[in-house]
Amino acid sequence: MLVSLGRSAGRLLRARNSVTGLRHGGGGVDIPPKYRQFPELTRRQVIHSEVLSSFMWFWILWHFWHNSDMVLGHFPYPDPAAWTDEELGIPPDDAE
Repeated sequence: MLVSLGRSAGRLLRARNSVTGLRHGGGGVDIPPKYRQFPELTRRQVIHSEVLSSFMWFWILWHFWHNSDMVLGHFPYPDPAAWTDEELGIPPDDAE
C-alpha cells in the first residue's frame, strides 16, 4: 500500500515538474503590440470604454451636485470685506 502510494506521488511530482513554463493565458493576444503606433481598437473595446467613462462622469457629477460639501467644505466662505487690517497682517497707516 505504501509502495503504490509512493509511486503515485512520484508520478505526480514528475508530471508537475515537466510542464513548468507552460502558461494558460486564455488564448493569443487580441491586438499584437506595435512599436510607436496607436493600438487598433475593436468596436467592442470602444463601446466598453465609452460606457465606462460615461458612468464615471455621471458618478462624479451626480455626487458633486448632490453632495458638494464633500469637495467645497461644510462651512460658508468668509466675507473678505469683513477682515481687518490686523487680521491680514497690514501695519497701521501711522506706523513707519
